[in-house]
Amino acid sequence: MGRIEINANVYQEIVYRTVCEFFGLEDAEKAVSFKKSNVIVEKPQLSEEEEKERVKFSIQLPAKFGLNFIEFSNNVACHVKSKVEEMTGMIVESVNIKVADVLTENENI
Repeated sequence: MGRIEINANVYQEIVYRTVCEFFGLEDAEKAVSFKKSNVIVEKPQLSEEEEKERVKFSIQLPAKFGLNFIEFSNNVACHVKSKVEEMTGMIVESVNIKVADVLTENENI
């Protein structure tokens, strides 16, 4: 059987919508301070023996003031890894989170 590859922009869309879902946004287009461009996808070259694609993500996002940023980042990373692997069947090697902004209680992403 042949190899299945997923385009980087498809991964970017999945991660973007997954993060919006994590924040409780039903309509991802309403996100103000988190955009698709905040998701960077890296796809290492597959060897001939590998059947599944490996992928890495770097995500810049805001966090709410008062949250534990490490716990918050780990929760987002685990959610993204789980959802992407569930949807694609591919291997997520890493999800790197960069807290790029701090939001007040009244602000949404």
